[in-house]
Amino acid sequence: MNTWDIILAGLGGIVLGTFYFTSLWITVQQLPTTLWPLRLTIGSLLGRMGIVLLGFYLIIDGEWQRALIGLVGFLVARTLLIRRWQPNNKIKFDL
Repeated sequence: MNTWDIILAGLGGIVLGTFYFTSLWITVQQLPTTLWPLRLTIGSLLGRMGIVLLGFYLIIDGEWQRALIGLVGFLVARTLLIRRWQPNNKIKFDL
């Protein structure tokens, strides 16, 4: 496995993570206005999971190292999107 494979696996994981969590965010935003929330939730889950599983299958290409690097990229995307969408209000707990 060379440097180019590592970079592609990491970027692929970031792209898949961004797709997955952005789609999840859009689904959650649409839930209050839809007439069929269960259909929207299950359909979105199946669509997101199908695309992400196919993407990881293509990234892995038979090497477990690529799976690990892709997973790290996926989690990096998750962390960055959580920080981006986090509300600005800080909750302060006084004891």
